[in-house]
Amino acid sequence: MPFFRYVARDKFGKLIDEVTEVSNEDDLVSGLQAKGLLVISVGAVLEVKSNKKVTKVKYHTAVKPHDLIMFSRELATLLEAGVTLIKSLDILCRQIESQTLLKAVEQIRKDIEGGYTFQNALKKHDKIFSNFWINLVETGEASGHLPLSLDQVAAYLEENAALKGKIISALMYPLILVVVATGAIAVFLLKIIPIFAEIFKGFNVELPALTQMVINLSNIVRRYFFVVTGTLIALFFVMKKYISTEKGRWQFDDITLKIPVVGQLMQEISTERFASGLGTLIKSGVPILHALEITEKTAGNKVMEKALREVKMAVKEGKGMGQTMQNSNLFAPLVVQMILVGEEIGELGKMLDRVSAFYKDRVNTFISRLTTMFEPIVLVFMGIVVGVLVVAMFMPIFSISSAVKSAG
Repeated sequence: MPFFRYVARDKFGKLIDEVTEVSNEDDLVSGLQAKGLLVISVGAVLEVKSNKKVTKVKYHTAVKPHDLIMFSRELATLLEAGVTLIKSLDILCRQIESQTLLKAVEQIRKDIEGGYTFQNALKKHDKIFSNFWINLVETGEASGHLPLSLDQVAAYLEENAALKGKIISALMYPLILVVVATGAIAVFLLKIIPIFAEIFKGFNVELPALTQMVINLSNIVRRYFFVVTGTLIALFFVMKKYISTEKGRWQFDDITLKIPVVGQLMQEISTERFASGLGTLIKSGVPILHALEITEKTAGNKVMEKALREVKMAVKEGKGMGQTMQNSNLFAPLVVQMILVGEEIGELGKMLDRVSAFYKDRVNTFISRLTTMFEPIVLVFMGIVVGVLVVAMFMPIFSISSAVKSAG
């Protein structure tokens, strides 16, 4: 393929001057515009010197949320610009960074060339493209608004990725505090206390009860450290294996929802995910029963999945969603009332969007407050434990000092 040199500016105004290999100038311009770049100039390069830098895609194996978001956004941009679906997929194949996604898209392009519809081609790769994605594409193809459907998919994926990122970021600092606190206590029990214990043996004095208790604890930890550590690791993998089963996952989700504070947070995250997904599907024109079935499969929580299955069955029998949700403890009164109003005025999609926005803010606030409270609790706990260990080690020193003075 020929080489082309292009000059463009990104959204921050940064100037980009690079040489790349592409089949023709039109594909290069379309690809740059899909990335949101402002193209200033493009020209063919007759000879590329060995020291000339040619842009190459950096590949990775997994399909990350960012890969799917960028694929959906760029495909929507190209289709909206009037580029055909096959040519759009051909352009994107040169930009996809995930090897797994690249192979899937290449196969999808071949299937479409062979007569498949886009949504049928996507169905062959259901491990990458969820039912949510496939059904929105199906609706977009049927209505002639495929770029809009792809934008909705990207927006939904972005919201989910952003919420997940905030949760991980918020939990990272408390986790670091717990690890540091555990490490500090382990160093005391495994290294420092045995040194003091050897010193106290040489003085042949009766140790205070607290000191003896700490030394005994240190001896137990040192003796059974590898056994306990191995047992905990084995227990972790056994629990992980059990949770991967249908019964284990149900019990894990059920217990999680009953844990104080954490259960409330998980319930609100599940509610936000349900409202966001169902609202997007309904606004896209997916029938309510089909939308509920898709939302049920993507709930991410077995308890929520069961509740949505009951709602779906009730709607199938001619009942309203809100009416059925009133009988479940999983949905807050606010959610039920908003859905009842949405059904009554025929604006269920918009009401679900409002529920999603409300719970998104609640989750963000909840996480911020939880991490703010957790930090001092861990610090105080660490201070108390370390303080007790230090006091326990210094108490015999005072006793020994008094005994030496009395003997003198």
